[in-house]
Amino acid sequence: MAEVFLRRLTRWQAEQQREAIADLYVTAYREPPGAAPPHGPTADTGPVAHAAPAGAPSAGAGFPDAAGPGPGAAGGGLAETGRPGGGRPEGGAPGAGLARGGLTGSGFSGSGFSGGAWDREAAERTRAGAERHSRRAFLDRFAEHVGQPEFEMIIASTPTLVGFTYGFQADRARVWHPGFQAGIPPEIDELTYSRPVFSLAELCVLPAHRRQGIATRLVDQLLTRATGPLATATVDATNPPAQHAFASWGWSRTGALLPAAPLPDAAREPDREAWSRRLGR
Repeated sequence: MAEVFLRRLTRWQAEQQREAIADLYVTAYREPPGAAPPHGPTADTGPVAHAAPAGAPSAGAGFPDAAGPGPGAAGGGLAETGRPGGGRPEGGAPGAGLARGGLTGSGFSGSGFSGGAWDREAAERTRAGAERHSRRAFLDRFAEHVGQPEFEMIIASTPTLVGFTYGFQADRARVWHPGFQAGIPPEIDELTYSRPVFSLAELCVLPAHRRQGIATRLVDQLLTRATGPLATATVDATNPPAQHAFASWGWSRTGALLPAAPLPDAAREPDREAWSRRLGR
């Protein structure tokens, strides 16, 4: 198997490679033939961290390749488990694709729930994933993210591009918009009250290169120069693989987020939760 090399891109280089990066993103979030329908970002299966609603950065879901504790450990969405559909996470659980994830399948087809609440829910999840993980939606987000303060991006190549992650500094109010269901934890409130956090916005690894620890390496390298007291990412609340992945990387669940107000005619977003890791700088 070809050796995978990591490289940090400047803001200018990232902008020049946006088309290739978008190609990888779309592929990472595409459900592989025969794969079980994904239910959010997963480890080592595709994007894990995922983009949050407009104006709120979050981790992707196409990074399912991080080794984690037990089945479905996340390692790619934030590392390689994107929200969209994306094969199986490193731990073997069905994947859905950090950080910054889509839901491309329902898992209820032909299960006797036709016409009921399950089918409606499945249709909404499929539509939400298609909207969020389209090439155009990604390029629009990327154009805005690349201009943010302290933008950092790491790519993985063989030399062909096989994965990437990026993040930037942002005000906590934007990152956790519209807020926590139970209020911001006191220790996190004190830590971030007057300082911005580092938002891990996207993390994707191609299906053929998952379960090789690439997502883990990408995240580790990204955070080496991240500034601020805290790194944070947003994942779907119903994605255990992504949660296991973050936990295996030393991240902690910060809390469940309030649902963002939907745009007119927009598909319902899945429930989200924030995960954080102290940077100590």
